Amino acid sequence: MASTAVARAKVKNLPKSATITIKHQDPTPAGEVEVMPEIGRVHFRNKDPREYRIRLWRVNIDPAHGIELSLAPRGKVTIVIHKDDEFNYSVLKKNEPMDDGHGGGPIKN
Repeated sequence: MASTAVARAKVKNLPKSATITIKHQDPTPAGEVEVMPEIGRVHFRNKDPREYRIRLWRVNIDPAHGIELSLAPRGKVTIVIHKDDEFNYSVLKKNEPMDDGHGGGPIKN
């Protein structure tokens, strides 16, 4: 029973949102980002004057099976994190291959 209480306390201490800032194509923070399930939001904020692609894929899945979001110059894109979601991501230039991205993650609840 104690482990359930600990799990609930952990969820209550998670932030409702987190921002990953992109500058010179590098994400900050680049490591794990965790937010509350269902209401949790992760914002990708672009500080650069160039467009990027954000490729998201589930942990332990080939990145080629992920999705891509467009991140406008100096723009922001937001994703919702549901219970038990966990994604890795890569920041890619507009026309560069997937292998050249700057990665981070996981992002999860």
